Amino acid sequence: MIGVFYIGSMFCALVTVYILLFKNVELRDYSKILLCIFFLLHVWCVIIYLAIYYGWIIYLPHLFKTAAPINYLLPPLTYLYVRVVLFNEKKFTIKDSWHLIPFVIFLINYMPFYFLPVSTKTEVLLEITRDFSYSFKYQSGLLPEFYALLIRILQTFLYLIFQWRLIINFKNGNNNIEIMNQIKDVLEWLRIYTWASTLFIISIVLSSVLFIFIQSSSIFNVIIQFPIFLIAVSFFAISTFLLVNPNVLLGLPFINHHIIESKLQNGQVLKYPFIAEDYSKEISSIITYFKENEPYLNKGVNISQISVATGIPVKQLSFIMNNHFKQRFNDFINQHRIEYITKKINQGYLDHYTLQTLSSEAGFTSPTTFIAAFKKIELCSPSEYLIKSKR
Repeated sequence: MIGVFYIGSMFCALVTVYILLFKNVELRDYSKILLCIFFLLHVWCVIIYLAIYYGWIIYLPHLFKTAAPINYLLPPLTYLYVRVVLFNEKKFTIKDSWHLIPFVIFLINYMPFYFLPVSTKTEVLLEITRDFSYSFKYQSGLLPEFYALLIRILQTFLYLIFQWRLIINFKNGNNNIEIMNQIKDVLEWLRIYTWASTLFIISIVLSSVLFIFIQSSSIFNVIIQFPIFLIAVSFFAISTFLLVNPNVLLGLPFINHHIIESKLQNGQVLKYPFIAEDYSKEISSIITYFKENEPYLNKGVNISQISVATGIPVKQLSFIMNNHFKQRFNDFINQHRIEYITKKINQGYLDHYTLQTLSSEAGFTSPTTFIAAFKKIELCSPSEYLIKSKR
């Protein structure tokens, strides 16, 4: 059952990574790259865990403990992702490098094990296949595994505090504004993402308690299933949520910052994120550009071209489409095309040309997409519309 959860989670995570990296490339930004790194690293950790749990690792001894240092990258990645989404940050900075310190320390910690001969690693793995709890007890690095677990718990706990604080402060500072629906969607995703991290630390704590207090390997192997199940569920939740709710990937493009005085240190100035409510200028630019230039008549028109023409960043443009015009970009384009077609029909265009010619002139690349778009917008087929227009 747990294996099914993990396999399903990995599949959804990899599909999400593919979508983020190779689909809608124009919307790809720093936050999505961070999310992809998180998913890929998490998938690798899951693969190594399953290999250990089911005994496959015995055939790949060099992979054992390769996921161990990565575990110290996941908490900072989750925190950085939440912060980047809320503050609309654009890139990794030198100041963020300190988040990598635990990962580097434990990478060095496990170096001696990585260079052990295959025969020694195989002996360890054979013992683990006989007793799963031995994977927690065997000292693979310079530090005892107990201290490694303790540091991991402390690190995850601290980053969770930082994440929840960011989300709560942001929510409290952005109430009763025009685009609250998108904010709710994004904050819901960030809360699910952070709750998954919370379940993760609970699972680590439970595993550590079992490791310390339960000496019987048979009892340990049974009870350890519960925290492992929590980890599987949390990963499944975050890996499937984005596939069901892709709109949250638009993020919060109207982010600005209040300059506030910190209560922690007198005189210290901090930036606090908030959403700018007035985007009427951008909306007016879009409406004017579409009215005067009719870009939808171009068969190859895409959101990047509209972004360049209007001077509105792609992410912000997509956000306006979804939240003000209540349409995805393709639907917005198709609506203008259908309006163009119905206008031409009412002007007698079909007295001299065919409907297929008109649909091609309007920017549609095939009769199938034209008919589907027409039905979606006019709630009837083109032929039905023609009959109505002749009455």
